[in-house]
Parts: sequence; structure tokens; C-alpha cells
Amino acid sequence: MQDINYNALASKFSAKYRSNEIEKISNSTFDLIIIGGGITGGGILLDAASRGLNAILIEKSDFSSGTSSKSTKLIHGGLRYLKKFEFNLVRKVGKERKIANSNAPHLVLSKKMLLPIYKNGNLKKWQTRLALKIYDFLAGVKGNERYKILNTKATIQKENLLKSDNLLGAGYYAEYTTDDSRLTLEVIKTAITYGASAINYCKASKLLKYNNKISGVSCQDLKTENIFNLYAKNIINASGPWVDKICRLDSSSISKNICHSLGIHIVIDKAILALKNPVYFDTDDGRMCFAIPKEHVTYVGTTDTIYNSDIENLKIEEKDIYYLIKAINNAFSMKEIDRKDVISAWAGLRPLIFKKNTKTSELSRKDELIISDSGLITIAGGKLTGYRLMAKKVVDKVCNLENLNKKCKTRQVKLIGSEFIAKFTLDNYYNIINKKLEKFNLDKNISNYLVSKYGSQSEEIINIFNNNKLKHIVEAEAIFCIKYENTHTLLDFFLRRSGKIYYNPKLVINELKIVSAVFKDKLNINDNNIFLQEKEVKESLIMT
Repeated sequence: MQDINYNALASKFSAKYRSNEIEKISNSTFDLIIIGGGITGGGILLDAASRGLNAILIEKSDFSSGTSSKSTKLIHGGLRYLKKFEFNLVRKVGKERKIANSNAPHLVLSKKMLLPIYKNGNLKKWQTRLALKIYDFLAGVKGNERYKILNTKATIQKENLLKSDNLLGAGYYAEYTTDDSRLTLEVIKTAITYGASAINYCKASKLLKYNNKISGVSCQDLKTENIFNLYAKNIINASGPWVDKICRLDSSSISKNICHSLGIHIVIDKAILALKNPVYFDTDDGRMCFAIPKEHVTYVGTTDTIYNSDIENLKIEEKDIYYLIKAINNAFSMKEIDRKDVISAWAGLRPLIFKKNTKTSELSRKDELIISDSGLITIAGGKLTGYRLMAKKVVDKVCNLENLNKKCKTRQVKLIGSEFIAKFTLDNYYNIINKKLEKFNLDKNISNYLVSKYGSQSEEIINIFNNNKLKHIVEAEAIFCIKYENTHTLLDFFLRRSGKIYYNPKLVINELKIVSAVFKDKLNINDNNIFLQEKEVKESLIMT
């Protein structure tokens, strides 16, 4: 594996030099333009760039600011899709889990999941055994990741917080957790090293046409309000919940409606909900929820309801929070949690393909590729785990349209941050970073945090900390994100780059002024703008 090309990232993906990059690419012609900076758009950018295509991505907000930072944060095979006999979907995404883990082992982690079996639950023991056997077979699961069926005693030993009344045992099988926002960003950054371009806070305001065929995009830089044009024969609409809005810029409308499914997750301090394993459990209305321990917390979700309101301003409804609180209290045996125990929450929209007379929880997570009469290519639906395959489908179509013989390479493309795997296991690398930090009397938890977020890039953050003789490691982290990750606001940093707003909101309060000083200095932000950014962060910490 090659070393990280920080010079390329600094020149093309620095918040400080973003205006220079826009000036370079304005009025340029590309092989394809991608609208949407979530995991789907990022995946398409990487696939195209790694095949040698000249590609650019634009995103109207920050990268991964939509669905791709608000998922259940699992790279999972979709066990529940077996109930709808979607064997091909399970087979494809099940195998993608291992590929994602191989390409980003610090971001995609194998975890054993418990699926408790109760006397009157959704699944009987024989059904669970059959489902997991099929699941492992379709996903090609091998070795110690193969499923087991545990008896009641073994289940309680694995997770003593599970309620034992009528507990028959549990399925115990492999799934993969991830940091969805970091994964999206590293996919985009890896594409940058292949020569691609990506601009955040850049809105597609108009689709340009020549002879009734799409020829480009008129873009508005939301930082300066300036308008500039980009040109390409192939325009990809990968804007997730916003695909209908982009299609309405085209004279040809989308042929299938998008149904928005709202998913809510709540976060509980691990001192209150101290799970040892991820658990996939029944709710009393027959749905299933995940409870995932992470860092100092456990998060639980998700709800699944039709959402017809303003997609720009998602609101977390109290009834959804209480729904999840009730589900937790019904599933686990501890002092009942209540509203005050919820330290943070997030709400995200899943863009599903609408099907008449079908509940959102029953809609397929399959993706669909739609091409309008004017040539706009829209990719809709799908799920986080299948992002690489969705990208392959889109770029295969582009190559077919352009008569290009360029094969997909992303199965073997290692993401930025994974360079350590050429020499070390993940556990060994944690120890190496910890020893580097010991020289500065920094806590071991910091090394765990840095590696889980940045992988090999942790060393650059430590270099910044050391070379600049900084007092706080978060200062170095903020400088790194500004310099190499197109990070413009405090909310970009605390919400999507670090995830601290979700998982450690108390730490955000402690670090806010420290990081504000870095942003003010490095991006020449005035006092009023910093005040507004700090206010935005504080408001995001307040539950509705």
C-alpha cells in the first residue's frame, strides 16, 4: 500500500483552499458529475476515479450531512430481508460486509450480535437456526464468525441485562459496525487521491441542456453565493432523500416515487445501559430494534415511520423517543430508564422506492437505476452496506453508454487510514499509537478514539500536535480536519468528523472554545461568525 498523499489532500481538499479548487474546476468538462455527497455519491466518485474517469462530486451541505451520518451505523447483511425471501439482496450485501472490513478495518469492525429468542417472540428457535444458517451461507461466512444457537444460560452469560422470563436462548452471529460519516468521508478522500474533485456547500441550482440532453450543472457556491458551471455528458443524481428535488430540475420526472422513512436513534450513557454485546431485539408491536454499545454509550434504534414533512428540517418527535425508551425497558432488566437518561439523539431519512399498500418497514431496500429522457441518471433506494455495488452499477452504466472498457476496481481499493494493515493488525496498531501518545502523557482512551476515527492518519494528527507544541490533542485534530477534510464549521467537526455531539456531548462543551480558537485562526473567521457557529453547536446538543 502507498503512503497517504497529504499534499494532494491539502491542495484539493482543504477548507482553507476551497476557493482555489473551485476556481480551477469552474467551466471544466468531466466524464461525470455526481450530485450528492453521501455514501452513494462518494462510492460512485471513488469507483469512477479508480477506473481513470474524470469525476467531480458536489454536495449542497457538508459531506454525509443527510442519511449517511444518521443510520444505525451497521454494515449488516439484512437478516430481516430473509422474511421477504430477498435472498439475492442478502447474498450481495452479506458478502459486502467482509469487503468493507478488508478495505477499512479501523472503520468497519466485526461484532457478534445477540438475537434473543423468547417463548412468544417473533422467531422460534428452529426458525432462528434456519434463518442464521441461510444467512451465513448466502453471505459466505467462515470460521469463528459462523452463527451459534445459545441456550438460556449461555445467553445470560453473554448479556446479563436481557430479561430472563420466557427466554429460550439466542442466536449469536457476526455483524459489522461502522462510523457511517467517517466511512463516507474516507471514501471521498480516497477518490481525491485518484484525481477526483469534491466540493461541499455547493448546490446544483440548474441542469444545463444542449439539444434536450443534459450537458452540465449550474452550481451555486453557498459560501460565497457565486455561480459557476460544470459540464459532462453524464450527470448522476445520488442525492438520497433529495432525488425527487433534483429530478424536478429536469424536464423529465422520476418514473418512481421516493418514500421517506424516518428513523430515530437515542443514546444512553453506558453507566445506565451497560450492554456487553450488540443486541437485535423484539419490540412489543412486532418490530425489531438494535441496541449497540459504542465508546461510553449505548445507542438504540430505529423507528420506521412515513415522513411527509420538510426534509430540510427533520425534527425528533417525543413520541418516537418514548417509543424507544419503552422498547429498552421491555427488553432489558435494569433500573428503568426515562427521558432524562437520553443524552443525545439523531433522526435520518431512508429514501425507499414506494410500493402501494406496503408499510415502510416492509419496503425493499433494493436500489433502482433510472435514466430520464434527457439522460439524467438517478440512483435511488439501497442501503449503506451495498454502497460499493450501487456505485459499480452506476459507473458500469456510464462506461456502457460511453463504450468504455474500464472494469470496477473498488473490491481491492483500501481506504485512506487503512495503511497500517500492511504491517500491523488493528490491535497492534492501537498499541503503537498509544505508545506514541504516552510520550505526551495522553490517556490511552485518546489512542483508541483516534485510531477508530482516523486509522493511520492518527500519526499525522500526533505530528501536528508535537510540531506545533499544542496543549490539547483536539487542537491537532481540528487542524487536521480543516487541512485535509474540507471542514468549514464547528458543527462539521463536532457532528460529522468526530461524532462527539452524539457520543460525548459533555466533552463537546469542554472542547468548544478550544476548537473555536483553531477555526478562527486557521480560517480567518470573525468573532460574530464564531459566535453563531458556537450557538449552532450548543443548539444541536439540546434535545427537542
